Formats: sequence, C-alpha cells, structure tokens
Amino acid sequence: LIMNIGGLVRKEFGRLRSDKRTLILLFTIPLILIVIFGLTSGGGPTEFFRASIITKDDMDCFDDFPSNSSQYDDIFISVFQDNLTSFGLESYYNITDEVEYSNAFINCEKMLKNEIIDVFIVLTENFSETIENDTDTYLIYYIDASDSEALNSINISMLEPIAQFKLRIGKTANFSMIIPYLEFEVPFWESQVLNYALAFTIPLIIFGTTMNLSCLSIVSEGPLPRMLITPASKRSIILSKLIANSLIMILQAGEIFVATAIFGLYCLGSLFDLFLVFLAIGFCGITIGLFISSISKTDLQANQLYMVFFIITLLFSGQFVNVENLPPSMQAIIYSFPLGYGIPLTLDITLKGLPLDYALFSGILIISAVYILLAYVSYSFKKVEV
Repeated sequence: LIMNIGGLVRKEFGRLRSDKRTLILLFTIPLILIVIFGLTSGGGPTEFFRASIITKDDMDCFDDFPSNSSQYDDIFISVFQDNLTSFGLESYYNITDEVEYSNAFINCEKMLKNEIIDVFIVLTENFSETIENDTDTYLIYYIDASDSEALNSINISMLEPIAQFKLRIGKTANFSMIIPYLEFEVPFWESQVLNYALAFTIPLIIFGTTMNLSCLSIVSEGPLPRMLITPASKRSIILSKLIANSLIMILQAGEIFVATAIFGLYCLGSLFDLFLVFLAIGFCGITIGLFISSISKTDLQANQLYMVFFIITLLFSGQFVNVENLPPSMQAIIYSFPLGYGIPLTLDITLKGLPLDYALFSGILIISAVYILLAYVSYSFKKVEV
C-alpha cells in the first residue's frame, strides 16, 4: 500500500511539474507582493483629520437656559486651531440664524463628499449654557461612513480636543487627560506597509494559490497514467494527491516566511505559531481545491468553480464588515470559510503578540477535514474513464 501511494505521489509530482503556469503563480505572486510591500514606505493607519466646525452658539436658546451665553464655542474652536496631533481646522462658521446654518451645512457636506475634510462638527445653540450649568453637553459630528477605518479612528481621536478643551476652561474635576494612541501599532522604523497588509494579504494569497494548485488535480487526470499504476483505490488516489500538494504548499509557506523576514516582518508573537497558521491555511486551500476538482467534469468547470470559491471566501473573510455586529446566521457563514479564522490568527500573533488560539486554529483544521471528506465522497461516486 505504501509503495502504491508512493507511486501515486510521484505521478502527482509529475503532473504538477508539467503545470508550469500554476507553479509560477504559486511561488512568484507571493514573492512579488512581499517585495513591493517591503520596499514601500509609510502605510500606517490614518491619524490626522481635517475638520470644519459649525457653531450655533450665538443663536438664542430658551427652555432650561434663559440666560444666553456664547463664550465657550470660541475656546473650542481655538483648540482646533492650535497644534492638535489628530486634527487640523479647515474652516469654521459662526451661525446666527437657520438660513446661515443651512448654507454652512451644505458647504460642509460638499467638502466632506469631495474629501476636503474628514469630519464636520456642529455646536448646538445651548453649547455654552450646558457647560455653565454643568449639564450634559452634546457634540454632533458628521463623518463619511463609507470609510469604516476612519470612522473608528475619528471616534477615538475626538478624545484629544475634548480633553484640551476641558483643560482650558478649567473643568478638570475627576478628569484625567489621555491622548489616544494605537495600542497595536507597527513602529515607524519597521516596514509598515508590509506588516499592516500581512494579516490580510498573506492568508489570502496562500489560500488562493494553494486552492488553484489542487483544483485541477483530479479532473485533469487522464486514464493512461492511472492505468500505469494499478490497482489503486480512490482513497489512495485522494491521499496521494493530498500529500503531493501539501509538500508543495510547505515549500511555498517557507518561501513566504523567509521573504517576509528578509523585508522586515514585525512579529510580537511566536514565529513558529505564525508558520503553523500559514501551513493550516495552505492545507485548507488544498482540500477545497481537491473538492472542486472532484465535482468538476472539465478543466474549464474546475477553473470557474475555483473563481467562485475564491470570491466567496474573499467576501466572507470578515474584513469588509464587523463580524460581531452581524446576526448569528451571517456569522456562521463567515466562520464556515478559512479566512474568518486565518486572518484574526495572523493579526493576533504578529501585532498583538498573543499565543496560538487553538479554537481558531481548530476551526481551520475542521474545515479542511470536512472538505477532504466531501472530496473523497464525491470522487467515490464519480465515474472514472478507463
């Protein structure tokens, strides 16, 4: 049995050697991207935002604030005019009636759409009055919600001007000034583009190229090579293809690991754990590729199914939406694909220095086991030409 599997493995290596296009893609695409990312400067997250302010503080307010005051809006604006680490002031509008407010709002909205500013802030009519009365003061600010990263960053960065404002007006009781910073930031002297992109691009590249490597493994096999190694059970054939493709995948993972180290891999966690994650993602890509090959009737159909699986996996990687805010049914779909586990694992190990999360790691292995089982079942019912 071992000799038979060994012969099948050698035959699979022969098939892979003849498929030079796939091998070139497998080893050159990761290397090219790593070189480009590694030689590109900058790349840290956005930390500085241009802002406009609309103050309605000069407008009369009544209700609980019979004495009109407007002294604090100028102080708030002056905070933005000074050297904040997070904000710069593009313009401000001192409003005295609703018509002026409508015009100012339209102008700010246009600047936001044209990316002249990143946020505009509205100070309400009772801004100064609420501060004088020590009641809750509200800031209304408008952000381009299409940029989810900027949305989160601005929410955190607003702590700085608010802190500076409280210091200037002397409202510091039970108050500690905190300048926000990025807890898991890549140091500026490291290759920031490579390391910020690594958690998403490297798992995606490994998964895509290894799935492409094995997606033609079964469907492209002709009857003559199979007849030269007989008898061979379908279980042995599947196992041999899994072994051969996995050995190639290990070489690719090693190449990626060495290349990222040469070009400035920043990893706070265990390098061995990171390598294990790369291997698990690659192994999962191979099993899905074998499943695609087992259900395909032609090479064209296999390539089409490969693209479908790749796009679906990309869309449900969890990087385009906040997984925690999704309903359980959508979370289940995302966690049925390997990148939902592989990307968080890579991020936790490299930037956060956390140990290997065995729950996430097991998720990748379980997905791999399911697909290799499906590949075997599908191949068992498949009519083989002889």
